[in-house]
Amino acid sequence: MKTPPTLPTVLALLEEATLAEEGTIDPEAPLLGMEGWDSMGMVMFIALVQDHHGFELSITDLRDCVCGNELLVVIAERAREPS
Repeated sequence: MKTPPTLPTVLALLEEATLAEEGTIDPEAPLLGMEGWDSMGMVMFIALVQDHHGFELSITDLRDCVCGNELLVVIAERAREPS
């Protein structure tokens, strides 16, 4: 079942995927250059989104995201897509 995302949830998943301390990621902070936001961090984030929200993302979905707020927009769009 698809669960709609919230910004706090997306940031928590991003923190988990990048091994960042809880509450340390600013939703406007650039993803590019963020410690842990590399190919492995992206794969971890994709897996966490699938586990928590019930649908798959791809690297392509994440490629153009500049910050956490943009990740939320992409995930929200995917959550609205029919199964």
